[in-house]
This record gives sequence, structure tokens and C-alpha cells, in this order.
Amino acid sequence: MTFIQPTKHINILNAVIALLVVALLGGTFLLVIAYNKTVDLSHNIISLKAKLDAVGAQNTALSNQVLATLGGADFQSLASADGLVQDKNPQYFTTDNQWPIASQQ
Repeated sequence: MTFIQPTKHINILNAVIALLVVALLGGTFLLVIAYNKTVDLSHNIISLKAKLDAVGAQNTALSNQVLATLGGADFQSLASADGLVQDKNPQYFTTDNQWPIASQQ
């Protein structure tokens, strides 16, 4: 009895085509992953920007409260309660000009 066996050699063209198909599918898969990561990053940036804007609004509100508390007549009364006086010509520390190279004036 004779068995007919097909040729067992690998056709180079089929191997190259199979390799190109695998590379094409892998590249497509990687491009889809990269696109999804880009979209996720864009959404994260938008949400973080919204949070940053909210923090900025809170900061502005707190700054306005501080200025309202310390501004005007309230500031004068707070300073006088602590024994502070307003000096229009303050005298700062003077530097000794013995070392003119070391003092940058």
C-alpha cells in the first residue's frame, strides 16, 4: 500500500505573507492601544484642568476674604491693638561700607 504524502517543504512566500499578516495585526492592535491611551490622557487633562480652575476659584475667594478682613479701618484697628504704628519713612538696617566688594549696593 502506498501513502501519498504532500511535500513537506515550507514555501518561503507563505512564511513571509504570514509574518506580514501577524505584523499588520500586531501593529493595528498597538495603534488602537496608543489611541485609547491618548484619549484617556486627554480626558484626564481636562478633568485636572477643571479641578485646577476650582482650586483657583477657592484661592481667589480666600484672598478676597483675607483682604476684606485686613483692609480699610479693620487693618488700622488690628494694628493699633497690637501696638503697631504706621511709619511713612522707615529706617532700615544700614550696611558697613568697609567691604565694598562684598556688599552689592
